[in-house]
Amino acid sequence: MNTDREKGADGLFPRILGPLEVALNRLAANRTLTISVAAFLVNFYLVSAAFFPNLSEINAWDEATYVNGGRLLLDGHWPRLSNSPLGTVFYALASFPYADTALWLVHSVSLGRVVLFALLWISAMAVAWQLSDLASPLIMTGLLFVTKIPVSILNFPSDPLFVAFAALGFSQLLAFYRTRSVNRLWLASVFVGLSAMARNDGLILGVALIAATLLLTLRERNFWKPLLVSAAPFVILIGGYVLFYGLRTGDFAMGTIERTYDNFEAGHQTIYGGAGEINPVLEAKLEARRVFGTAEENRYSVFRAILRNPSVYLQRLVRETSKLPRQLLNAYGIRIAAPVFLFAVRGLYDLLRQKKYRLTVLFLLWATPILSGIIITIFRDGHLQFPFYLVYSLAAIGLTAAVGNLGNRREQIFWIVALVGFMAYGVIDGKPAVTYGVFLLLGVFVIIRIGWGTMNLRPNAWVAAMLLFFAGGIILHGDYAGPKVRVLGQAADERGVLFMIEEFPEGTRVAAGSPGPIIAANMTYMGLASLDVPRFDDSKEFLSWMRGQDIKAIYVDHSLSSDNPFFWELISSEIGQELERGFVADEGDIQVLFLTE
Repeated sequence: MNTDREKGADGLFPRILGPLEVALNRLAANRTLTISVAAFLVNFYLVSAAFFPNLSEINAWDEATYVNGGRLLLDGHWPRLSNSPLGTVFYALASFPYADTALWLVHSVSLGRVVLFALLWISAMAVAWQLSDLASPLIMTGLLFVTKIPVSILNFPSDPLFVAFAALGFSQLLAFYRTRSVNRLWLASVFVGLSAMARNDGLILGVALIAATLLLTLRERNFWKPLLVSAAPFVILIGGYVLFYGLRTGDFAMGTIERTYDNFEAGHQTIYGGAGEINPVLEAKLEARRVFGTAEENRYSVFRAILRNPSVYLQRLVRETSKLPRQLLNAYGIRIAAPVFLFAVRGLYDLLRQKKYRLTVLFLLWATPILSGIIITIFRDGHLQFPFYLVYSLAAIGLTAAVGNLGNRREQIFWIVALVGFMAYGVIDGKPAVTYGVFLLLGVFVIIRIGWGTMNLRPNAWVAAMLLFFAGGIILHGDYAGPKVRVLGQAADERGVLFMIEEFPEGTRVAAGSPGPIIAANMTYMGLASLDVPRFDDSKEFLSWMRGQDIKAIYVDHSLSSDNPFFWELISSEIGQELERGFVADEGDIQVLFLTE
């Protein structure tokens, strides 16, 4: 006779194993899904070195700050909406297991990168599955396998969080477009709300979702119902968080306007030609204030600032947009970007040829967050990578259409002209990687055409073409880093962090050029690269100010000695006098300096 405990176990295992068995059976039955999962696992293995960085491989600004925000959340410190509350919650969960670990920051980043990488794959594949009637999801699988974007985007944690939830929102919008199920709109609104809680760009997507819903339902009698469903979860999420934060702090502002204006000032680097004697970013902001007025004078309105001096803003805009073609190639991979964008253009043309005008507009609406870069005249690679799942989806549609129509003479002429044109661009602009990538693609087309026309491969032409393109993509990708055995605590910067942990009480104020190492040591970061730091005539005055700020030490690395030469000159002149070396490594590249009494 079974005991109650045995009965409980007998009932527990079927409850656990039952859904797992169903999932495994579904995986085995769906060949496309099986291949996609296998490709993800292989890709994860090949790029796994990126998931286990040492301290020097972590973004000492954004990445470290977001992880620290999660740690602060565990102590009850919630951020404004503009400061990525979703990222804060995410890293609170990622840092919790490592709260008492010496190099907790490194471990938290590792866990975060693994989850974000998987989330990017899942979200991009969700979009591909919704477009499976136009292109096989395996093409998206192949593109994700050969691209570096899901890894390169990880250094700015709010970027992959925003992109993943924006992609999930788009997949549900596509599902509504196909099925007219209002539940899909509800999910789309939830995902878009979460994207806005990761980055302010998600607020633009909220408007885009409402516009897309109007586009799809305006001719229907009760169009207001899906419109309400598309808006309500988004508004509740955003408004609810603002209310929650306001009740806790008394501050009901979103902070979006202020953050956007700060980025607008930083965007003046586009045309700023200062010597960078203090810090190039800070000097550009000071110059922007001279040219456009202060934030207070403009009441944090970017448009009011632009109207003060439109000619200078136009210079910024022209300079930044003129760099876009090269930036796009870099952001999407110098070798593979040109073929991908050619296929994406071909895909857009195929949607228009099939008169899928509303679907085309949905793609364009979902790409609107990238326009924010035009307003502030800053385009990081990460900004340009935001719509990568849209570009890859269009490329998959274009590739399918091109291969299916390769026997058509017009199709052949188009690709020959386009590919030769890009090859010429690569030669003229001194980008052999572009020429190499396009030349390889041209060779693939020639092989497919020969096989199609003379070797009677037509029945399997699509499969053969996909294998050839996949092989070409792997070649263009270049070397995969593969796994690595990470050793912590031996690198100079990590030893410097461990030294600070041993030497100072937690929370000690330490001045530095970037926050990463200070956060890793659980110290309080006192940033010298800030407009709040006064300018000093001599080193004695500077050290006196630091003592008044209760700063006990200075952490020296390249972010201080190279990026802030003004302060480094003041500091270095006092080493051995009022500053004492406590730790030195890498021939002085890494130092911890004590302020003597």
